[in-house]
Amino acid sequence: MSILRSVADGQALFVFTSRWDSWDAIRAFAGPEPTRAVYYPEDREFLLALEPNVEHFEVLVDESA
Repeated sequence: MSILRSVADGQALFVFTSRWDSWDAIRAFAGPEPTRAVYYPEDREFLLALEPNVEHFEVLVDESA
Protein backbone atom coordinates (compact mmCIF):
# COMPACT_ATOMS: atom_id res chain seq x y z
CA MET A 1 0.00 0.00 0.00
CA SER A 2 1.07 3.58 -0.62
CA ILE A 3 -0.36 6.76 0.86
CA LEU A 4 0.32 10.06 -0.89
CA ARG A 5 -0.43 13.49 0.59
CA SER A 6 -0.71 16.99 -0.83
CA VAL A 7 -1.31 19.94 1.52
CA ALA A 8 -2.67 23.25 0.21
CA ASP A 9 -4.88 26.01 1.60
CA GLY A 10 -5.09 24.36 5.01
CA GLN A 11 -6.41 21.05 3.70
CA ALA A 12 -4.73 17.76 2.96
CA LEU A 13 -5.61 15.53 0.04
CA PHE A 14 -4.70 11.86 0.45
CA VAL A 15 -4.41 9.24 -2.26
CA PHE A 16 -4.34 5.64 -1.12
CA THR A 17 -3.14 2.92 -3.45
CA SER A 18 -3.29 -0.77 -2.74
CA ARG A 19 -2.39 -3.82 -4.76
CA TRP A 20 -4.56 -6.88 -4.98
CA ASP A 21 -3.75 -10.36 -6.26
CA SER A 22 -6.88 -10.66 -8.39
CA TRP A 23 -10.32 -9.28 -9.19
CA ASP A 24 -11.71 -12.09 -7.04
CA ALA A 25 -9.75 -10.73 -4.07
CA ILE A 26 -11.13 -7.23 -4.72
CA ARG A 27 -14.69 -8.55 -4.93
CA ALA A 28 -14.20 -10.54 -1.71
CA PHE A 29 -13.40 -7.25 0.04
CA ALA A 30 -15.63 -4.78 -1.82
CA GLY A 31 -18.60 -6.98 -2.68
CA PRO A 32 -20.34 -7.36 -6.02
CA GLU A 33 -19.69 -3.73 -7.05
CA PRO A 34 -15.89 -3.37 -6.91
CA THR A 35 -15.98 0.26 -8.06
CA ARG A 36 -18.11 1.30 -5.07
CA ALA A 37 -15.98 2.70 -2.24
CA VAL A 38 -15.89 0.82 1.06
CA TYR A 39 -15.63 2.91 4.22
CA TYR A 40 -15.33 2.05 7.89
CA PRO A 41 -17.59 3.80 10.47
CA GLU A 42 -14.69 5.82 11.92
CA ASP A 43 -13.79 7.23 8.48
CA ARG A 44 -16.53 9.87 8.87
CA GLU A 45 -14.57 11.40 11.77
CA PHE A 46 -11.53 12.12 9.59
CA LEU A 47 -12.76 12.70 6.04
CA LEU A 48 -14.39 15.85 4.66
CA ALA A 49 -16.00 13.91 1.84
CA LEU A 50 -16.75 10.26 1.19
CA GLU A 51 -16.22 9.62 -2.48
CA PRO A 52 -18.77 7.09 -3.73
CA ASN A 53 -16.46 5.31 -6.16
CA VAL A 54 -12.89 4.10 -6.51
CA GLU A 55 -10.77 3.66 -9.62
CA HIS A 56 -8.92 0.50 -10.54
CA PHE A 57 -5.71 0.42 -12.54
CA GLU A 58 -3.48 -2.39 -13.74
CA VAL A 59 0.24 -2.31 -12.98
CA LEU A 60 2.15 -2.16 -16.26
CA VAL A 61 5.64 -1.47 -14.91
CA ASP A 62 6.92 -2.09 -11.39
CA GLU A 63 10.51 -0.93 -10.97
CA SER A 64 10.52 -1.84 -7.27
CA ALA A 65 10.22 -5.57 -7.95
